[in-house]
Amino acid sequence: MSRWIDFLGRPGRGLALTLGAGLMLGVVHGENIVFPADAGVVDVSAPPYNARGDGTKDCTAAIQQALQDHPDGNWIIYLPNGTYRISTSLSWPHPIKTGQSPQRATILQGQSRAGTRLQLTDYAAGFGTVGRPQPLLWLGDGLTTHERNAVRNLTLHTGAGNPGAVGIQLNTSEQGCLRDVTVIAGGVGGGVAGIDAAHADKIGPCLLKNVRVEGFEVGLRAAFTMNSLTLEHVEFVGQKSAGIRNRGQVISIRDLRSTNEVTAIDNRDNVGMVTVVDSVLHAVPSKRQGPAIYNAGLLLARNVQTPGYTNAIENRVLDQPGMAGPEVREFLSHAPFNLFSAPPHTLGLEVRETPEVPWDPPSEWVSPLRFGGRPDDGRDDSAALQQAIDSGATTVYLPHGSWHLTAPVTIRGKVRRLIGCEADISVLGAIGAPGLVIEEGDSKPFLVERLSVRSPQSVLLETRCRRDVVVSSCLGVRAVLGGGGDVFVEDVSSARSWTIRTNRVWARQWNFVGEGEKLHNEGGRLWVLGMRAERTGTLINTLGGGRSELLGGLCVSSSGFKLEPMFNLSDASGSFSVAEASVGGDPFSTIVTETRGPRLRRLTTRGLGPEAQLPGRVGGISLPLYTGFEGPGAQPPRGDADSKGGASPGAKPEAGGGK
Repeated sequence: MSRWIDFLGRPGRGLALTLGAGLMLGVVHGENIVFPADAGVVDVSAPPYNARGDGTKDCTAAIQQALQDHPDGNWIIYLPNGTYRISTSLSWPHPIKTGQSPQRATILQGQSRAGTRLQLTDYAAGFGTVGRPQPLLWLGDGLTTHERNAVRNLTLHTGAGNPGAVGIQLNTSEQGCLRDVTVIAGGVGGGVAGIDAAHADKIGPCLLKNVRVEGFEVGLRAAFTMNSLTLEHVEFVGQKSAGIRNRGQVISIRDLRSTNEVTAIDNRDNVGMVTVVDSVLHAVPSKRQGPAIYNAGLLLARNVQTPGYTNAIENRVLDQPGMAGPEVREFLSHAPFNLFSAPPHTLGLEVRETPEVPWDPPSEWVSPLRFGGRPDDGRDDSAALQQAIDSGATTVYLPHGSWHLTAPVTIRGKVRRLIGCEADISVLGAIGAPGLVIEEGDSKPFLVERLSVRSPQSVLLETRCRRDVVVSSCLGVRAVLGGGGDVFVEDVSSARSWTIRTNRVWARQWNFVGEGEKLHNEGGRLWVLGMRAERTGTLINTLGGGRSELLGGLCVSSSGFKLEPMFNLSDASGSFSVAEASVGGDPFSTIVTETRGPRLRRLTTRGLGPEAQLPGRVGGISLPLYTGFEGPGAQPPRGDADSKGGASPGAKPEAGGGK
């Protein structure tokens, strides 16, 4: 990814200025998302839609028809580079056949973030009233869930004279994302919100990565208590009221860059939970400069810089003081919990960026079609996919449709990307046998992305290598990790537990939907930014010297009797920050069990003294921070300031009973 310098002179990520051949302004080097002709991608510039991205023709009807013709089917609706003028909202499609779900499994994909633009007509009808906001993109209502919706690699511009405009009314759940997207408020009137995740409930989980919002009253607004968002490498610039305004959601943030006269993060609701790490919140000079972060709920801030603000954190919880700043090493709005003597801060595991894999030109892609494989025919495609892998191509793709594997396929040789063009894949071999076995190869790292697994109880991936493996934007993935390589998980939903032993795992937005244990870490290293888990079962079980760190989780514990603890540490290290929601009256009663040698102790929702009560939340609890680690390897957070605020100055007295 190209580096760039913003108007304050700070290095950043995303758009770059390139002068020379072509005199292109704002183009990301190498960003040219083009698919082969037989990938099953719906190109809106081709017949029968013939949308013309010349900046003058109204393309609303053409793009809307392309969306409506492809509901609930994991279709990529593709916009080549160009400026597509629209005059009304574009809506995710309604079902046209019995059994289809509304506003689901639809992906709007541009060719490049800077080159593909949706431009609202100046002074468009219906966009002139702030009190009746209208979106450029509407991804769905609050009546059902909306799995696998996504917007990728494009820019939205609200035009001039549209003060009631919203960039995106977001709606996705289980697995979905906004990636490499810029949202710009045009004109003096600005707009209501760049990204609106507060217009309906059931929004999330969702990953926002490499997203920039310029202008608007609020950059991102979020609400409702059953939702979660994960943000990484996001920017908010020039908002009028707040960069992020949250009323109840669980939001996990890493590398937020805010440049504003106003508060960067406004966490207004007492059940809203915000975790923010490794971020810079820069204040532009203002007559009424306030705090960088306002908190009335639950807040964990680590390694946050707030230059220019009056104070870093204004905390309105439990009479706990905020922080003056401008550097925040670590701040907690509530005192941390522990069962044994432990430091009062997060574990502080090393964080690695997810490796990037170059996007090859389509001429270098190979699919199983070349070797006799066919989607949607119900036949075995294992041999054809293996031949594609062994063909020498660096990118292997599965065109849109359903593919079947009855024997394991080995990932080896030169291939570095296996991309499903939002394809379905079924693993139908022997019980426990993986669909894909990842071995050592010529290319590092290896990326598998954009697949929907039709057999979520089966093992899709087994790693037997030391090279980096990235799993991105996949639904229903179960994996067995081995070989000692580093694994990166982004925007993934799983129905069954993952086991970690010799690997290090970094995850951004991980969703679990099935019963039983979610993550089993037996001696590995696990770092998670944003996790959502449903139903019964331990969220993270860490044992045998393993280390686990969860920065912001949502536990929706609305079904089943909970015999297991929410977290377990057995001669292991961990720190966990999580909020619970239990609308069915079946919350976890044991939050943490920790064993050190022969001693077992439990943190429960009963039997604690008043000073150790877990905050209540939506029929369940909030765990602002649990710490369970000691000795070498416990890394304090980066920064120069002392730990202050809600965190205890030392280890909290043991609580919760046990043996």
